Amino acid sequence: MISVKNVSKIIECFPTALFAEQEVLTVEENNIITDKIYKLQETFGAGNTQAWLSGKNSPDNCFQHSSLVEYLDFKVLIERIKLCVEEFARAYGSEEPYECQDAWYNIYQSNKYQEFHVHPNVIFSAIYFVKVPDDAQPVYFKKPDMSHVMFPPKNKKYDTPYNQEFIMAPPQERTVIIFRSNLQHSVPPAQLSDDRITISLNYR
Repeated sequence: MISVKNVSKIIECFPTALFAEQEVLTVEENNIITDKIYKLQETFGAGNTQAWLSGKNSPDNCFQHSSLVEYLDFKVLIERIKLCVEEFARAYGSEEPYECQDAWYNIYQSNKYQEFHVHPNVIFSAIYFVKVPDDAQPVYFKKPDMSHVMFPPKNKKYDTPYNQEFIMAPPQERTVIIFRSNLQHSVPPAQLSDDRITISLNYR
């Protein structure tokens, strides 16, 4: 006989998944790409500040100016994340190969931020944490059904797994987070003691 206490009337459907892998690169490999990113920053400066609402407060980047796919320095990282993407894809029942379409660095200093956005025309996106100061801000992921055209349940009294509006992914050096590219995500402004550096990658 099944106890009533063990029977739930709630059916969990359409779950949202994130994938995380630590120590994607060794410390030495990570140092090599860190040095390369700073050299590229000397070339591209602030980079593209027109692509996002954050404008001049966007992180220094090479977005739409130069893809990191073109540089041998990032080949090992891109290939290792490809394996992670393909592992994640198997959770969706896909055993197809996935290739990196684009990649760019982001260098956050104090008060730099990225508003909520998605990555169109690709399938999986990834964030690799290159350099993370102790006071670095997390990545915020927005619940997919958060829509301003829908009324929320009335007068929320307490938190549950079903009324969470955001999930915060804490930054950790040499870790990658992978997600479906239509999942809204952002990086809020913060006062930082050092540069917060990430690489964004898109796979299809």
